[in-house]
Amino acid sequence: MNPIYDFIQRNRVLAKIEKAHSTKAPNLAIDDFDLTTFPEILLNCHELHSLNIGHNKISVLPLDLGNLKNIQHLSLEYNRIDKFPEVIKELQHLKSLNLCNNPIQDLTCVIGSLKSLEILWCNNCCLTSLPPEIGNLKKLDTFGARHNKINKLPNDICNLENLKWLTLEDNIISIIPKDFEKLQMLVHLNLNKNNLSYIPNCFSQMKNLKYLHMQSNELFTINEMMMVNITHVKINLLKNPISTSNELDKLFPNIILPGKENQVFDELSSDSDSSSDDWENSIDSSDLNYSATESESDDEECLIEIPKLSKYLVTF
Repeated sequence: MNPIYDFIQRNRVLAKIEKAHSTKAPNLAIDDFDLTTFPEILLNCHELHSLNIGHNKISVLPLDLGNLKNIQHLSLEYNRIDKFPEVIKELQHLKSLNLCNNPIQDLTCVIGSLKSLEILWCNNCCLTSLPPEIGNLKKLDTFGARHNKINKLPNDICNLENLKWLTLEDNIISIIPKDFEKLQMLVHLNLNKNNLSYIPNCFSQMKNLKYLHMQSNELFTINEMMMVNITHVKINLLKNPISTSNELDKLFPNIILPGKENQVFDELSSDSDSSSDDWENSIDSSDLNYSATESESDDEECLIEIPKLSKYLVTF
C-alpha cells in the first residue's frame, strides 16, 4: 500500500474515533479503511450504540471488546475473521450482529449466550452447520445464512418463537426439522437453491407464513392434497423439475410454477399487501441501519484534525 495513502487513512480513522469519543456519539462507522487490526483507542468510546467496522482486513477482535458495553448494533462484514469471536458474548445488549463475508466455519455454542439478539446475518461465511444453541436466541426476529454449506438444521432452530424472516438460500439442505411448524411467527422463508425434493407438510400449519421461496430445488411433483391447506402462502417454485399443467395453475394461483416467470411481476403489481422487499429474494447482506453515523462534512472536519492527531498513529 502507498505509505502516504496509508498514513492518511489511519489518521482519518483516528480523527473519527476521537470525535466520537469527545462528543459521546452513539454511532460510528469506520468501514472500508483497510484496517488490519481493531483500533484499541476505539475501546474508549463507551457511549457507542452502533459500530460499523466492516469492509476492512481485521482478523481478531480485542479481548477488551466488552468495554463497549452499550453496543446494540455491530457490523463486522467483509473482514478476515475465521473463527466466531467468543469475546462478542460480553456484549450482552447486542441486538443485531452482521458477520457476513467472513471465513467463519462454526458459530460455536457461544452464539447462544447473546440473549438480546434480534438480527443475525452470517451470509457467505463457510458454515457447514448451525449449533443447537441457536435455539437460545428467543428474541431473534431475522436470521440470514445464505451462501454457505449447511446440510442440516438443528431441531433447536424451531425454538425461535419470534422469528419472522429466515433465509437459508444457497445451502445443501435436504430435510426440514420435524418441529418446524413451531415457528408460528414466520412470515418470509427463503429456501432457494437447496436440495429439497418436497414441500414439507408442516408449512401448511404455519398460519403467518406469507412468502415461501423454493426456487432451484429438486421438486419433481407437488402434493395437491397438502397444497389445498397452504393457499395463504405465495410460493416460488421456479427452476424445479416439475411437470406443470394449466389445471395446476388454476387450482393453485398462489404458486409460481416453472415457465411462469412473468407471473412474479404480475403478483407484485396486483397485490397491495405485498412489497418488492417481501416477494423478491431476501437481501444478500445486512438490513442494519447505520445511517446518521457521520456525514461527508464530518469527514472533512476530521481531516482538518489530522496534523495534531498524527502523534497517535502508532497506537494501532
